[in-house]
Amino acid sequence: MNVFILALLSATALWLGYRYYGSWITTHVFGVGSFPDKQLPSQALQNGIDYVPTKRSILFGHHYVTIAGAGPIVGPAVAVTWGWLPALAWVIFGSIFIGAVHDLGSLVLSARNQGRSIGDLCAEILSPRVRILFLIFIMLALWVVLAVFAVVTASLFVARPARVLAVGIEIPIALFIGWKLLRGGSMALWGGLALVVMYSCIGLGSLDPVRSLLAFDWGDSAAGSVLKENARMFWLLALFAYAWIASTLPVQRLLQPRDAINSHQLFLAMGGLLAGILVAAFNGSTQLDIVAPAINQNPPADAPFLFPFLFITIACGAISGFHCMVASGTTSKQLESESHVRSIGYGAMILEGGLAAVVILCCISSAGFVDTAAWTAKYSSNWVGSDSLLDRLSGFIYGGATFIQQVVPFFSIEFLASVVTVVIISFAATTMDSATRIQRYVVEEIGHSLGIRSLQNRQIATAFAVLSAAALALLAGKGGTGGLVLWPIFGVTNQLLASLTLVVLSTWQARRGKPVLPTLIPLVFLSLIVGWAAVSQMKGLLNEAAIPWQQVIILGFGMLLQIWMLIEGWLALTGAATAGKVDKDGIVHSETV
Repeated sequence: MNVFILALLSATALWLGYRYYGSWITTHVFGVGSFPDKQLPSQALQNGIDYVPTKRSILFGHHYVTIAGAGPIVGPAVAVTWGWLPALAWVIFGSIFIGAVHDLGSLVLSARNQGRSIGDLCAEILSPRVRILFLIFIMLALWVVLAVFAVVTASLFVARPARVLAVGIEIPIALFIGWKLLRGGSMALWGGLALVVMYSCIGLGSLDPVRSLLAFDWGDSAAGSVLKENARMFWLLALFAYAWIASTLPVQRLLQPRDAINSHQLFLAMGGLLAGILVAAFNGSTQLDIVAPAINQNPPADAPFLFPFLFITIACGAISGFHCMVASGTTSKQLESESHVRSIGYGAMILEGGLAAVVILCCISSAGFVDTAAWTAKYSSNWVGSDSLLDRLSGFIYGGATFIQQVVPFFSIEFLASVVTVVIISFAATTMDSATRIQRYVVEEIGHSLGIRSLQNRQIATAFAVLSAAALALLAGKGGTGGLVLWPIFGVTNQLLASLTLVVLSTWQARRGKPVLPTLIPLVFLSLIVGWAAVSQMKGLLNEAAIPWQQVIILGFGMLLQIWMLIEGWLALTGAATAGKVDKDGIVHSETV
């Protein structure tokens, strides 16, 4: 058994899942194919800002890059701590049977109901009693997402300042491409040129004067000293400022072209990785040797148990509640035709599972770590912290670079490692501004539900979303490390949200007379796993000398909401309570029946 055989088995399983199970789920379970395209929100509610009919290739790029972010890279890189077998099995089977079904259902439900979010729709599907509470929990979960990804991105900027220029140049390039596309330009052409410019900036950013500038190594300068000491906080503020501006621009101006560029990056990187593994297999390279145990018998002393924490450590890459917010937040508002939902909703999750599998393969190979001793040295220290997190990411960065070099031997390992790093940072930044836009939608829906007109204003809602997340990241920990304070509950809140979404989808399916088992079985499994993890984590938090109340409040709220929504779902399914009408097409109506 080596990395090539594992890659071949993983790719085959994911392709078969998309080809057969994905097709059956799309047509026979969710009944895709009968809904008129002119009634989709992108066409019926078109406004040129958020509701915009978008070509499948561009929308796929947006959806995929947004749901992927850094999640399917960070989570699997950490989860390998328990061994490669459970991590890889959860990624493959979780993606096919749980995550992709969750994402596809969220997209179909929202697209058939004016692009409304899952949290907003639960009023008619379950009960008006849970609507505002679900929206509040989504808002809290998004705060955690924004705070965590901001800290991950800022930490990478601080650790690798030479890569900042390559990431930063993407923004003006994306704005230019957005302008060209509105005038009939080719995304394939301009996206390719964008990558050439970005990767050229890696070399430019590595020059001593430029690197020193970006690292705030400004000699005896007082401003440089202050910035260098507070570099992470500076980058956090810059990232939140960018997210504020980007989330209010029309989607075709920045969001779509930037995500298209990032999807080009990912396809190029994954293609290079897989080609490199293939070449290494034909060369008989020792880089394909597996240096990690299938099941690690000696994880770090402070690491939690494999069960249930594997299933919340790998969220993105198997199933993630954040995906429902993307599917029912931005993607449903840009869907041009319902015939595109399988490739976008189901296919993007399958491809994300493929990315997570590639990360695992890099982190367990001799390409990522020279030998078992090197792997053990990295994975037997601390469980999760800024340093240990970067150590684990290094396996993917250098393992990926080593495999890609098999295809392009004229590039150095350091340059290719820089390319992989730029991909990671670009993904994390993408998640930030898309999550900010989605948070704005949620705040607007809360404002509508409560009758607060000011919160329905786009600029005010965005300001609330950004400032609250920034305060959480900056105030919850020293030196801008607040996101790491929230890291322990990131996975739990994410999977809690996924289980709540499956409650809504299962009830929706049952009330419209469609098969319910493909969503109900994942719901039962995930509810048990997440409930187990949440209780274990809550006990640990309450036993600490200084109780972290931020984590306790968010986690406790999610646990109570999960129990409540499961009860409401049962009442709706048994007919003991009705919130509204759901017709055979899946359109929900507020009137009571």
